Amino acid sequence: MQTVSRYLLQNTVIVYQSGFHGRNSKVYDRRLKIYRGVINPITFTFKNEDQKKQNIVGKTYQFNVIDSESKKAVLTRNLSILDDGSTISSRGNASVEITDGDLLALENKFYEYSVVEIKTDGSTIVTYADTSYVSSGTLELLDGAFPQFLASAEITSFTHTTGPLAKTSGAITAYPGKNNNNALHTLAVYSTNFAGRVKVQGTMVTTSPVDSDYFDITNIDLTTSDKIKYANFNGVYQNVRFSYGNSVGNTGTVDKILFRQ
Repeated sequence: MQTVSRYLLQNTVIVYQSGFHGRNSKVYDRRLKIYRGVINPITFTFKNEDQKKQNIVGKTYQFNVIDSESKKAVLTRNLSILDDGSTISSRGNASVEITDGDLLALENKFYEYSVVEIKTDGSTIVTYADTSYVSSGTLELLDGAFPQFLASAEITSFTHTTGPLAKTSGAITAYPGKNNNNALHTLAVYSTNFAGRVKVQGTMVTTSPVDSDYFDITNIDLTTSDKIKYANFNGVYQNVRFSYGNSVGNTGTVDKILFRQ
């Protein structure tokens, strides 16, 4: 868990006639690194310029990630106060979790971040990244260290005419090497006024499977009230395909199937 110091300072100009004020000053603020594919927990410690932790019980703090080019906030989260006020060692801590989903729309690059205190009237108070009254820190978004989110396969073409039902898709890879022996597959069938059956078939043939290579995995029955129908199935397959046929008298359509391996 990353721990970051934040400073609660009064922005007051102090004039010293002799000597040097700043023996406890923080020289620089450490850059934060967060990664795609995982939850990134970050803990903030709130101190004064003498490096003493401050009691933050009952306060509200907001963490903001800001695009360094557009200067717009791209992510905003409230901190969870960890300070229970019981001991000095427990004081001044708050945390936030940045999830993989939070990062989907963001580019890999450097961002600025800030933490502000939210007052009961909705106004905000600045906190500082160091004792030189710098309010923002630097955050770097990286990938490559952890498995990445992959979009679901989207099947919209059902033009194969010799499948088990009226309309059939082509072969879709099921990534057997990734799924291993406990493979869970999920799908969502999007339809319009459709009543009938969707059949899921699989094959262990790697390249250009033909109709005779497929075997049935599961059937999904829909009614006209099923705008989106979800289903799961388990198994290790080289490829799968989807086929559908309308009930007698029904003219609805299957618009698309989202398939996640």
